[in-house]
Amino acid sequence: MSQNGNENLRKGLSRVKLLLPTVLGLGVIFYLFKDDFAQAEGFKWTGTTTLALCLALTMVFIRDAAYVLRLKILSSGELSWRGAFNSVMLWEFASALTPTVIGGSAFAVLILKREGLNLGRSVATVLVTALMDELFYVVAVPTTLLFVSIDSFFPGESENLWFDSGVHTLFFSGYVLTCFVSIVVLSALFVSPKGTGKVISLIFKLPLLSKWSYKVDDWTSDWEMASDNLKGNSIGFWFGAFGATLASWTARFFTLNAILIAFMEVVPHGEIVAKQLAMWIVMLLSPTPGASGIAEVAFPTFIGPAITPMVSMAALGVAVIVWRILTYFIYLIIGAILVPNWLANTRPT
Repeated sequence: MSQNGNENLRKGLSRVKLLLPTVLGLGVIFYLFKDDFAQAEGFKWTGTTTLALCLALTMVFIRDAAYVLRLKILSSGELSWRGAFNSVMLWEFASALTPTVIGGSAFAVLILKREGLNLGRSVATVLVTALMDELFYVVAVPTTLLFVSIDSFFPGESENLWFDSGVHTLFFSGYVLTCFVSIVVLSALFVSPKGTGKVISLIFKLPLLSKWSYKVDDWTSDWEMASDNLKGNSIGFWFGAFGATLASWTARFFTLNAILIAFMEVVPHGEIVAKQLAMWIVMLLSPTPGASGIAEVAFPTFIGPAITPMVSMAALGVAVIVWRILTYFIYLIIGAILVPNWLANTRPT
């Protein structure tokens, strides 16, 4: 790793950057629910609350354990369990500190290299991880449709027709784009990296995309390098990696379902998962670190209509806080603890 790359990693994982997403997230929650919290009666902790919290924490554990297992598999055992754990936590930390629309993949390559993987294996691992995440979404949407209607994905009819049509358009466009990206990456990694690069190069000559055309050569180089590193892997390798992906993402979405058990006698699990799938597209387009601020607004917009007939607005606000703690703030905290010692105990390669 170059000195510049190492310095970028240090800056990107800086604990100073914790302030912005934390203030944005908590500030939006306070703004949205301050009146409801003020009027709410005292919260009573019950056995159901304990059960819900334990289930939610179990989902978080499964999510991260499956993610660690996936990295262990994709590295062909080159990463130690400790190295895989550090990589997952720091990858999540980097994602939490970068705009969601950008993501933490650029830092992931640097993190994996610092953990001892060579450049080719690091790039291959990051690209396959991204591909499997995309494929999960491609599979999850039609699978969820087996249990709920398409209307369950959306917030519900509002007085703003522009908003309703915009959410529908965003979701369907996002799903089609995800399918397209999955096909491109599959082709680039397993069919023809150079051929795929040529096709993408032609597409990026269009006026709206031409300013990013210089990136295509870098992408093609990464695809070729990753493709070479992925040759010869067994069917068991791929089934294991994708199985871990399914477990991780399923647990990620069911974390919220588990939290809601504390507030509702009957949780509409299928509908809650469907709305999260649609909400995920909105969060992916966020320009803020880890979708902070956007996620807190999207939650009552998408999830609120499904549960507010049965819970108070104050309970909805508490659910937002717990959900963001277990799916976002926890990685800011763990990352901030890990970064100093990790930088001190690892060396750029």
